[in-house]
Amino acid sequence: MVDFACDVCGSPILAISNLAVHTKDLLANPKCSLLVAKDPEDRTDLVVTFHGDVVSVSEKDREAIRTAYLARHPSAFWVDFGDFQFVRIEPQVVRYVSGVATATLGSGEFSKEDYRAAKMDPIYQFSKPIVLHMNKDHVEDTKLIVQHSTSIPVIRNTPLNISFNMLQL
Repeated sequence: MVDFACDVCGSPILAISNLAVHTKDLLANPKCSLLVAKDPEDRTDLVVTFHGDVVSVSEKDREAIRTAYLARHPSAFWVDFGDFQFVRIEPQVVRYVSGVATATLGSGEFSKEDYRAAKMDPIYQFSKPIVLHMNKDHVEDTKLIVQHSTSIPVIRNTPLNISFNMLQL
């Protein structure tokens, strides 16, 4: 388990200690993968795996990367300790699996070019209030939207927790 953030291009960035064995391993062989799951215990949710190479963040990019990392992890004061450095995972392939433990399994992959060309979903910044509003005030409409989009009947009397995609490909 590792905390990460993303740079402006969407590449995962890590703050790693030079004292750690895994850091020595990454520096000796930069090939790695990062599995990202909202809840590692939820086998029905989307899982994304970045396969790529770790590269050290240049000194000229360090402050921007530090700012991005601390925006995601504001209490990570230890990033300024002398033994820490920032690295970036340069994705070569990004794979995803949705619904690992469900019958609605979907999977696929994006090349590094597809991933770089992806744009942030323009309504993502508004997704929480939209989701709260839809789940509170429009339960029946939300059920119909889900049924129409997925062709799966929704038989539920409680609000759905629908979320929005972060990237548009």
